[in-house]
Amino acid sequence: MDSTIYFCGYGNRDLLVRLPTVPLAGARVHAKSIQSLDGGMAANAAVAAARFGARTHFVGAVGTDAESTAFLAALHTEGISTDHTSREGFLSYAVILVDGKGERAVISQDDSLDTPRLASFLAQIEPGAGHWVYIDGYRWDREWLIEPDGLNIVVDVDGALEKEHIVRAARASRHLLGSYKTFMNTCGFSEQELGDLAESFGTTIVVTRGEAGLTLLEPGSEPWHAPAFPAQVVDDTGAGDCFAGIYIASLAAGTSSREAALTASGGASLSCLSHGARAAPRAKEVHALMANVNTSPNLQK
Repeated sequence: MDSTIYFCGYGNRDLLVRLPTVPLAGARVHAKSIQSLDGGMAANAAVAAARFGARTHFVGAVGTDAESTAFLAALHTEGISTDHTSREGFLSYAVILVDGKGERAVISQDDSLDTPRLASFLAQIEPGAGHWVYIDGYRWDREWLIEPDGLNIVVDVDGALEKEHIVRAARASRHLLGSYKTFMNTCGFSEQELGDLAESFGTTIVVTRGEAGLTLLEPGSEPWHAPAFPAQVVDDTGAGDCFAGIYIASLAAGTSSREAALTASGGASLSCLSHGARAAPRAKEVHALMANVNTSPNLQK
């Protein structure tokens, strides 16, 4: 089945600021560089999936200004359709501070993809057609009805702030992705609680742990842990978005959740070798890396 992936959520311009260290309040620091680049969780993930070979759409909201037009044009050059993107909103911004170790802090602005607009789009997707829908983690601070039956919904919960936000996302999705920081530190879940959540809603949950690898929780199975791919991190901006895009593209191609998670982990590690949120690798680069998995004692499945 020729599946399409719809990436619903943020598309924005990133003001990427590289600094020796992220400053404290009141401090004055000279930046090593300042760049304005395309970004946004959903748009970044769509780029990663498209470069991996998936048929993708970006579903967001931007404006009619020249900058919005250029933003959409950049997606078109990646082979991504924007037919379902509204131009009755505005292009949001994010400020990303990257320190000398490649770690980042993000200041983001709410976008104009409101709940009625997104719900209206989801109602148009034919249930049972085998398509996949990605929704970012910023949509779950309110109750809204999504029926997961017939739709392969994947939620990247990074951006969620409370347990209840993640519970709502789990109820609506088949796969739930997010960082250890979001699941455990911000929202206060334990691994056992996430396992229970997976069982309750029949949802596969993937917890990314940076250098510690990942944990995959599938209903009816024991937790599965995989180590990280070694990488000299230059900039981890967009690595989680890259993971999400490749994970969904792999699932849409028919791979198992474990294989998809491992492949996505490899792709995300490659994205950290370059600057910017759109550093996702091409499929051939990911496949070349994955060809070494079975021969590396540190990366065996």
